[in-house]
Amino acid sequence: MSKTKLHKIIAVTPAGRKRYLEILSRYILSDDSIDEWHLWDNCREQSDREYIYRLSKENKKIYLIKEKNVDGTNRSVNKFYKYCMEEKAFYIKIDDDIVYLPTNFGMKLYSRAIQEKNKYTWWSPLVINNAICTYLLNALGIIKTKCALTAQASCPIGWGSPFFAGQLHKAFIKSVKSMKYNKWKLSKDYEIFLQRFSINTIGFFGDLCKKLGDKFCPADVDDEEYISATLPILTQKPGRLVCDIVVAHFSFYTQEHYLLKKTNILEEYKLLAGISTNSADDKQKSKIFHKFQKLIIYNVKYIMNEIFEFYLPQQSIKYKVNLNDDL
Repeated sequence: MSKTKLHKIIAVTPAGRKRYLEILSRYILSDDSIDEWHLWDNCREQSDREYIYRLSKENKKIYLIKEKNVDGTNRSVNKFYKYCMEEKAFYIKIDDDIVYLPTNFGMKLYSRAIQEKNKYTWWSPLVINNAICTYLLNALGIIKTKCALTAQASCPIGWGSPFFAGQLHKAFIKSVKSMKYNKWKLSKDYEIFLQRFSINTIGFFGDLCKKLGDKFCPADVDDEEYISATLPILTQKPGRLVCDIVVAHFSFYTQEHYLLKKTNILEEYKLLAGISTNSADDKQKSKIFHKFQKLIIYNVKYIMNEIFEFYLPQQSIKYKVNLNDDL
């Protein structure tokens, strides 16, 4: 552990899907400020499980953590928070489909968190393709769009539309390629309290997790809503959106099928991470079992999009997003 840190920095990822993890691994393993990477085995497909096992054997930074009776759903993730109780550690939970991280990300988020340790419960970077972050970017004029965004984690456009997500990603990728990444940063941070927030990337201290025990994230809750909204009520400390650190999240389930099958956005992120691409492999269809599993679990909108490839919003709204170059 670096002498400049008071805590070990541990990235944790509910794993996962190889198509995304091979991108995320490039960023985590090259970030010297991240001391360990814990992969929580929550795979649905055996091929993905074989990949994370192989990845863990290839790098000493990676620790594979297994639990019984996991099924690849969000509820299974709750079983793993008990492994985040090292008192001298700062944990950064990073979804497996985070496809862009800035250089030295671990230290950047930790540095902000340690300064504010007694004021906030958790810290999140500004996330590209996170509905509340998108609303903020639009409200402050960083992006320009005519879409009717709402300040809700389940915004029909910011969370539900694969077309909007595609345009947002294209605008971000274009800015990174043209060295305009800094234009996405905000000069002010924001508190999040009494509101659900998609915790695509979120940092917290191990001593808090140990102090609260099972109350940090009970087994029978939606971990995203509980950690983002309920946990700050228990601690009487809000969450913190750190807006000069920007990461990119590939998709919600409402967006994934379209983005994978109808766009080359994942390939673009692979190129940014220094990975050569094979689009035919990345656009392969999911297995029949997985499709029917989602058919049972998810809502009607997902069924229409994923199974029948029918996208109602396309008929009435043009999803255009541009970075505001006037700023």
